[in-house]
Amino acid sequence: MEFTFFILEDDPACRRILGRIIEDERLGEVIGELPDGYGNVIGTIMYNQPDILIVDLLMPGKDGIEIVEQLRIRNFRGKIVMISQVEKKEIIAQAYAAGIEFYINKPINRIEVISVLNNIIERLRMERSFEQMRDSLAVLDKVGSLRREPKTGESDQPDQEIIKERTREILTDLGLVGEPGSHDLVQIILFLNAVPHTENYLGEYRHLKDLYRAVRDKYLQEDDRKSDVRAIEQRVRRAVKQAMEHIAALGLEDYNNPIFERYGPKYFDFNELRLKMKELENPNKGQARTRVNIKQFINALYWEIKK
Repeated sequence: MEFTFFILEDDPACRRILGRIIEDERLGEVIGELPDGYGNVIGTIMYNQPDILIVDLLMPGKDGIEIVEQLRIRNFRGKIVMISQVEKKEIIAQAYAAGIEFYINKPINRIEVISVLNNIIERLRMERSFEQMRDSLAVLDKVGSLRREPKTGESDQPDQEIIKERTREILTDLGLVGEPGSHDLVQIILFLNAVPHTENYLGEYRHLKDLYRAVRDKYLQEDDRKSDVRAIEQRVRRAVKQAMEHIAALGLEDYNNPIFERYGPKYFDFNELRLKMKELENPNKGQARTRVNIKQFINALYWEIKK
């Protein structure tokens, strides 16, 4: 599955660097470039429909934020990465509000670009997997197929013990050995593996409390004391925060650390991960509070195990 890129950047050297990174890392194909925001730039992008648009903030003609806003009005479905030398938080917040996925500061850092683009590609793969799952279910419903109930001890899903072992291995990589929330995360993955309609719990518009309630019900069946939804939610959040701090520390020590490269951009918002790294680097300096996306983490963990 090859992903397509479109680069909108007024600096030819920057366009060359980005194109070379995409080509060298085999991330996909650059199907178009534009040097400014003049002319029918919106129409050109909509016609090409790239999977990923890389756009500069400050350009002649329309600026990057204006272009992003107009594309979103026209229901552009691609992911958008903005690059700029501007570091004002108000401008960056405005760019995110317009609809970008990531904001990369210039000068371009090759490793950061690769991590960000790999993160977006992984998200696109997940979204397409969900779409294929929905399409398959729709076809089955249309022809009136009846789902065969498995016999006792029989399942179409991978063996739960194997899933449990895989989950624990990944949680170990994420520095969660002995963390109370790691048990909840294992139970969440086991539950998702067992239910026929996973998207009912991981879908874009679903609330995580549905998932926590399902795990609580399982605990109640086992007469487990850890059956309060709020307690489960808090343990999971603490575990994900601990995992982010662990990965950020590895990246701070060595940006090429294989565990950092494998899990960092996939399990966490890369901008939040960078903030955490800065916080660890300068603990006495006031830093913006980092946030964790629990749904992104659980999505990434589930699909990593299902590979």
